[in-house]
Amino acid sequence: MNGKLGIVAGGGAIPLMVVEECKKQKRPFALILLEGIADKKLFSDVPYHSFMIGNAGAGLKYFRKEGVEEILFIGNLRRPSLKEIKFDWWSAKIVAKWGLNVFGDDNLLSLVIKTFEKEGFKVIGVQDVVQDLLAKEGIYGRFLPDKTAKIDIKRGFEVAKGLGAYDVGQAVVVQQGMVIGVEAIEGTDALLKRVKNLQRPGKGGVLVKFKKPQQESRIDLPTVGIQTVENAYDAGLRGIVVEAGSSLVVNPEKVIKRIDQLNMFMLGLSSVENIDVGK
Repeated sequence: MNGKLGIVAGGGAIPLMVVEECKKQKRPFALILLEGIADKKLFSDVPYHSFMIGNAGAGLKYFRKEGVEEILFIGNLRRPSLKEIKFDWWSAKIVAKWGLNVFGDDNLLSLVIKTFEKEGFKVIGVQDVVQDLLAKEGIYGRFLPDKTAKIDIKRGFEVAKGLGAYDVGQAVVVQQGMVIGVEAIEGTDALLKRVKNLQRPGKGGVLVKFKKPQQESRIDLPTVGIQTVENAYDAGLRGIVVEAGSSLVVNPEKVIKRIDQLNMFMLGLSSVENIDVGK
């Protein structure tokens, strides 16, 4: 059996899935909920401690007391501004050492992992606990992308990878070959609401979500769930593409059922070379 797991939970349903999987595996765990981000109502029957995002020192102390060996950071995370964060002494010392350039997403996540591992913990990814969350190569559901959608997918893949290299975001919306929306700090759901009024007449666009090329694969992987599907449909899109092996699909059976009900397509894609725009 693996050692005791320390779970740092952000928003959304995936942290609860991890807790339930630990119970199923009879694996001991200690849970930290990020104050103001995690939904405490989901964990009403689970012991937890709650800390502000800037209180990493208190979190470390708690995990040591609990005998934690491995740590998993999981769930949606709203990036607060620097003024919103109240650092404890330990966290302030780390920030002072690395400077403000640490606050880009990729720099911050990499620093979190390095810092916790330096303290003797092993940081793992959610795929090490709940294996069936990773997106699989191929079609989800009954519907296939047509030639126009394939062109949009190819364009979205190229733009997402290009912007990701600059630590901009993980998602792009493309319609009829044109980029109509790019994810930044607002997140995918806000992106989808924004593009609802930007689409052109004709066939709807496609949401493309890919991991940034340099992104740390143990934290903050691109994620698609029922809410993403609903928001994409409400925005007038007709398909979703996620990176196979590097994205998470929450409750894939429910996602497939809803995709089919809405006459949308969803595709797991590992390489743009796997899209044939000639058909």
